[in-house]
Parts: sequence; structure tokens; C-alpha cells
Amino acid sequence: MIEVRISPDSLPPWGAALGATLAALLTRSVAMGVLAGKPVTRLDAAVVKRLAAALQRHGIGANAGLILAPLAVEPAQAIDDATQRRVADGLDRLSEALEASATPSTEWPSMRGVFGDEVLVELLGVGASSLRRYASGERATPDEVAARLHWLAMVVADLAGAYNDFGIRRWFERPRSQLDGKSPRQTLGAAWTPEDAAAARVRALAAVLSGAQPLAA
Repeated sequence: MIEVRISPDSLPPWGAALGATLAALLTRSVAMGVLAGKPVTRLDAAVVKRLAAALQRHGIGANAGLILAPLAVEPAQAIDDATQRRVADGLDRLSEALEASATPSTEWPSMRGVFGDEVLVELLGVGASSLRRYASGERATPDEVAARLHWLAMVVADLAGAYNDFGIRRWFERPRSQLDGKSPRQTLGAAWTPEDAAAARVRALAAVLSGAQPLAA
């Protein structure tokens, strides 16, 4: 999974809140494997255009280019309050679209890169041979497996602002007092679904621990 690490010194003149929202959208796109390629180290017109193209290529946010257009101006310029509000609303809609759009073809390589097959088999409740077939496209990923895989990508996105891949793997294994002394992996158990109460507790904990998606490591 590529890194999204933005230094506060490189923030464009849009306002910190808008920059943080865009960085969170980038992180979610990266965790899903929708946005690939070189690491993201700056919020500039090039990365905004790259994000818009990636979303449209995967059929997510048909109007992404229009929403992101005020941020794709080179050189970056300050934008008025009304435009900031409109862009912020649009970024929220794009984030919701990502939340609702499982993309197994890109999420398999992304999550295999974070967890490795051995851990992923246990987290998703699938056999190793089935995982390889799904990931290669030899067999279509069943809906219930795709839903668990997508949920996992969303949790990774929640954690990515605070942890690297090693830290994310450890996070799933460490007992947590908020989970009655169990680890997130133990809390999920077997044959879980994203709608389960256990999955909701783990997701909420990830969001709390990752904070507000800091822009710098």
C-alpha cells in the first residue's frame, strides 16, 4: 500500500480543514487500491487530478473531476468560503461513495500487501486456495467475502493516518480494554459480517485510535 504522508509545510492555501478532508479521501482510496503508484507527499494539482482520474476509472464518483476542479488549479490558489463549503460537501460525498463501493479487484492486492495471505485468510474466514483464486480473478469473489474485504480496507484507511503497515498488523493482534481485553481479531471471531455488533465495535475503535487523520507522520 502506498503511503500518504503530507507535511504541513507543503499544504496549499485552501485551508487546513479542506486539506485534511482531501488527505483522508486519498488515504481511503489508497487502502482500497483505487489510487496506486508513487507515494503521495504533497496536496497539489497533480495529485488531485490523479485522484479524480483513479475514481472515474473505477466508476466511483462520476462527477469527481467537477468536485475536485477548484483544487486542481496550478498554481494553487485560495478559494472563497462558498467554494470551500461546496468542495467540502463534494469530498464528503466522494468518501461516502468509496464506503459504499467494494472493489475486490483492487482491494485484494492492497490488503495482501498489508497483512499477507496467512493473516488475511484468518481475518476473512476463507481458505488459502480460495483467497488466491479470488485475488487472481480465477473465481469471482463472493459477495460476503467482498463485503468483509472492503470493511477491512476501510479499517486500514482509518488506521493509516497513525500507523504504518507493521503497526496496523499489530493493532489487530493486541488486546484492548475497550474490547473487554480481546484483540480486534479475536473480537471479530469467525464468520463475521460488517453489520455485526463486534465489527462495529472494532471499526469504532479504529476511528478513535487513529484520531483525525494527521497530515504528517
